[in-house]
Amino acid sequence: MDSPHATPMSVAMIGAMVTPALLLLGSTAMVSAALIRLARIVDRARLLAEVAHDGAWTRLGIDAGGLRVWLERHGRRARFTARAIEALYVAIVIFIATCLSIPLDAATNGAVAWLPGSLAIAGTLCLLTGGACMVVEARIAGRQVAEEIATALGELAAHQRR
Repeated sequence: MDSPHATPMSVAMIGAMVTPALLLLGSTAMVSAALIRLARIVDRARLLAEVAHDGAWTRLGIDAGGLRVWLERHGRRARFTARAIEALYVAIVIFIATCLSIPLDAATNGAVAWLPGSLAIAGTLCLLTGGACMVVEARIAGRQVAEEIATALGELAAHQRR
């Protein structure tokens, strides 16, 4: 007979499923942030493309070559953000599979004991990949903002001298 203080197997299984569920929650939060960043990148790239079509780059204080650089940077940012979103969605799928693999392992009396851990590691690697892509995107964005600020300050200084 089981001890009255013993944890039922179902409670232990649910407890084991909490970790992948928390990783799943973290992944979805990162996807949400990446989607917002991608939307802002797209909006800014569309604005810059409109400036290019109108030939109005001088109103940004840059020449056509500078506008090309800015548009190329936004393209790189969009690609890194899209890669991050892909990796994070894969992590979500894997963490869901991890949650499902825990009761599967219990139902098969440990026949697939290797599966939950392996899936959790794979999902974590995808999470790491998505985060790394967002770090690269943030660094590109930081350089872009610094350059835009420097350009704006240069324009202000030129106007003050007039």
